[in-house]
Amino acid sequence: MVFLAGLLMAAQCTTGPCVQVRTDPLTHQIVITAHQGSPGTVVQPEPPRATMRPAPVFTHASKPRMVVKAVPRVVYRPKTAVRYKAVPVLHRAYRPPPRRTTPRKPLIQAVAKVVQSAVSLSDQISRLLPGSKILYQPSTDVVTSIPVYFWSDTNSVFQVVTSILGIGVNVIMNPSYQWDFGDGSTLQTTSAGGPYPNNSITHVYKAPGTYTVQLDISWAGSWATQGVWRPVLGGAITQTAIATIQVNPGPTDFTR
Repeated sequence: MVFLAGLLMAAQCTTGPCVQVRTDPLTHQIVITAHQGSPGTVVQPEPPRATMRPAPVFTHASKPRMVVKAVPRVVYRPKTAVRYKAVPVLHRAYRPPPRRTTPRKPLIQAVAKVVQSAVSLSDQISRLLPGSKILYQPSTDVVTSIPVYFWSDTNSVFQVVTSILGIGVNVIMNPSYQWDFGDGSTLQTTSAGGPYPNNSITHVYKAPGTYTVQLDISWAGSWATQGVWRPVLGGAITQTAIATIQVNPGPTDFTR
């Protein structure tokens, strides 16, 4: 049955959050867990795409032009024969070329893309089962041959109504009782008992002495989501309560 319930839950986890309710016998807690997605898996991000930045456009200036500048040249001639005359001479004037900026190489920019991790969204809720103790009546001056009324202060039902990952969960746990009155007598019941006049759990001690009464309470139940009920996995939670009773000798009837 547990295997079939596990298969049913695994089939339902493919369409939405997976909810599981189990017991923790060591801590006496009911643990409700839920997760969505495949635990431990991560979506691999896409590799960065290379983007080419357009290279700047440069307009190259024309080559430096040759500027011809007339420079007068003095030629010496004798006064009697030749007169001074300016003869133009061609000279090249140096003009530095325009400054040229080397274009940068194309830059590769990694495109950052937000990728949602698929590591499962999970949540957990724990509820501690209430403790209990043994009560009995009369609380003092217990004597032999007179019934003693026993009961437990445990509620007849423990219910948890909560929501986890947006899913409503209803858990109902019911107790069963195993009494050991300390003189070799035992009683198993689903009733918590009660004080007088509730006689569902009573015991008569036949001999005086000190007795240790032990009560074992086992919790088991079921849980539901969307109207479908399933058993709570993990085994029953057992709580133990102990009380010590001093039984005195009762009245003796004399007959003649």
